[in-house]
Amino acid sequence: MKRILFAAASVAAFAFAGAASAQSDSQSVAINGTVAPKCGVSAQSTTVSLASDLTDADARVRTAVTTEIADALNGARIIAFCNGVNNSVTVERSVLARTGSTGNGLTEGGFAQFIRYNLDASINGLALDSTSTDGASTVAQRFGGHISLSDSNTHVRFAQAASAGAPQPATGGSSATATNWNAVTDRRIAAGAYTGSVNVIVAPGA
Repeated sequence: MKRILFAAASVAAFAFAGAASAQSDSQSVAINGTVAPKCGVSAQSTTVSLASDLTDADARVRTAVTTEIADALNGARIIAFCNGVNNSVTVERSVLARTGSTGNGLTEGGFAQFIRYNLDASINGLALDSTSTDGASTVAQRFGGHISLSDSNTHVRFAQAASAGAPQPATGGSSATATNWNAVTDRRIAAGAYTGSVNVIVAPGA
């Protein structure tokens, strides 16, 4: 009888040990991190050239020049991004200036030596800034999350500005990038090489 009771007790102890070892436990650990607001801009080409003479047979600036500038800039594949909100975006354009020009007026013979034009810039349909206005624009939305170089939706796109976008002979600007250049539409353009630039500046919001 004692032997039978001992065996039963041993079986009960084994069953209890098995139940205890089958229990599980867990502890979750949260991971926290941050992503700071950032902006950036790059271009696949840093120089573009217009294929045609800026003027017609009468040495007057051609009406298509602004669109040709916009097309050339679009071909440069400028990619910009801001991963936060309320970003500052500035697009500066300098007038096309004759190499060797000085001051901000006409050259000998009364010819213009500066050409004013203005551009509107956007990305994937979102307006960024216009060179027809001074200073930066505040862009409320994030933009440029897709990094593809081949998708045109990732590129800053340029078009002739809705305001004062047509190319005009100009004088009187306080700097090459100023918006206070005055159109002198009764002037022909002096011969020479002309250079200008467009600068895209992006900064994260506060």
